[in-house]
Amino acid sequence: MKKINKLLLIAIIAFGALFNSCDTTVLNDLASPNALSTDKADPDLLLNSIQLAYRTNQRSFQANSAQLARIEYMFGRNYFNNFGGGTLNGVWTNVYTTMITNGKAIEEIDANSEDKDLSYHIAVYKTLTAHSLMQLVDWLGDIPLSEAGNPSEFPKPKVDDDAAVYAKAIAMLDEAKVLFENTAGIGTGTDFYYDGDATKWIKLVNTLKMRSNLTLGNYPEVINATNLISTSDDDFQFNYGTNQLTPDTRHPDYSGDYTDSGAGGYQSNWLMSQMVGPLGDFSASTDPRRRYYFYRQTWRSPGNYDLYRDVDGAFGPAGAVYQSSGNPNGETLSCSLETIPTHLEFTPDEDRWCSLPMGYWGRLHGNDQGTPPDEFVRTAYGVYPAGGSFDGRRDARFYEGGSLEPLTQSVGLGKGGGGAGIDPIYLSSYVDFMKAEAYLAVGGQETMAATHFKAGITKSINKVVGFSSLDAQADLSEAPTAADISDFIADRVNEFNNAGNKTSTDGNGFPTTKDKMDLLGEQYFIAMFGGAGDAFNFIRRTGYPRTLARSIDPNPGSFPRTVLYPSGEISSNQNISQKANLNTRVFWDSGVTNPAN
Repeated sequence: MKKINKLLLIAIIAFGALFNSCDTTVLNDLASPNALSTDKADPDLLLNSIQLAYRTNQRSFQANSAQLARIEYMFGRNYFNNFGGGTLNGVWTNVYTTMITNGKAIEEIDANSEDKDLSYHIAVYKTLTAHSLMQLVDWLGDIPLSEAGNPSEFPKPKVDDDAAVYAKAIAMLDEAKVLFENTAGIGTGTDFYYDGDATKWIKLVNTLKMRSNLTLGNYPEVINATNLISTSDDDFQFNYGTNQLTPDTRHPDYSGDYTDSGAGGYQSNWLMSQMVGPLGDFSASTDPRRRYYFYRQTWRSPGNYDLYRDVDGAFGPAGAVYQSSGNPNGETLSCSLETIPTHLEFTPDEDRWCSLPMGYWGRLHGNDQGTPPDEFVRTAYGVYPAGGSFDGRRDARFYEGGSLEPLTQSVGLGKGGGGAGIDPIYLSSYVDFMKAEAYLAVGGQETMAATHFKAGITKSINKVVGFSSLDAQADLSEAPTAADISDFIADRVNEFNNAGNKTSTDGNGFPTTKDKMDLLGEQYFIAMFGGAGDAFNFIRRTGYPRTLARSIDPNPGSFPRTVLYPSGEISSNQNISQKANLNTRVFWDSGVTNPAN
């Protein structure tokens, strides 16, 4: 990624249609983006298009998965309306029109060339396409494959059995691994992810195979998997730059939040409440990553409380910390004037359905209210992973000299890390959480599960805190210390070790006490912030964590087991029938449900 600006410029010029018209292109329009015959096509540019299409796919899978998992905020009260025929239009086009078509073009160039060895190109294509095909199965079920990529013979391809597609994708990973093991390499800069390092791609292939075994319930294979993504140097991620124009290489979440008109989105109240605790740094459970994930722009949201330190002792002992509650404000936070939805009363969501304390300003799952003038008070993305700003404000503002300390931090163009963040796709921390799940699933392996649980949290925190260096103006005086981090990890591991393997739920579906899988799910989801592509699978596979926030609507409809086929393909291909609802299960889905849904 050392040449991201130059490479992205080349790729966007050559493949602009990939980003501008993907939702209107259907499966049977299978022409190469650069419209050249294979004898004239540039394999490097073809590979660029595949890598960028894959990156776009991951952002789509991650965003939809994160919303369903409450890692990100989901707008809209009804699941069917939220995840209808438009959900995967772009992904479908990228896989079939760009990745498969251009991958086959590279294979043809390789087969017809005596002086070119495109093994590395083909291995990258097979790895990324295999992963995308498995993800399409996870989200849709049966999809085309055997008739895909051959429009002259199959202009309207039929779907293949979802299990067969999964098996073919796994076989593609095996083929890619052999090619990586025997490839002569690739020019620096052509590989957007690992910069020509085949050994790291092999670790990714092994990790994706482990991921498939976890999905399929082959737990011994997960436990015994080796040569995986295991350190931050192996992390599979897409790196962004700081260029604003021609092209804009900044992280998309940074581009949306760090503007002269304020932040553009909302953070998930569920995730923030999991990480902040009731009193921030005055709570033993506060997460060291919260100041890196979330950037506050206010001290207090309407109707909730903030903290202040009485520096001069005006109300009691000097230095004492007090809570201060604010008045509701219907203009900026309309729910602050509303009563708690009945179905959320006497549940943990009672305290987070509208607002959170200490200036953490987000929204609950399913909130579909309009956009008030709160762009400079809502919580924005932080320095991780979007390349924004580190939240260096203290949790208790000073009351000194008869007045409260003003808040001076806000989003703005160019602030923080300038957008030089990442899209996390598969990190070493994810691998440890997957291993921990497998050890719990086989039974009698709680010690090994705890080992990987601890490793997952540790690797996640170490990666996140390293991002503070992106924000050159950051005040790190409030950053977590090494002792803070060590104590937090120790507390989470002790909690995990002392938890049972199964607990009951109360009348509202919340666990009476958290069991090991609840704790594992919570920490895995926290670590997946910014790259939660597998969270949707985790919920359907395990039914955890049971602590997820309920929807703000008492009747949001059936939680998706799959989503609808892309409307663009349905309109042009009569060989694929649209689903009537979101209840169709993928072949590996046993139907376990999460009580939060």
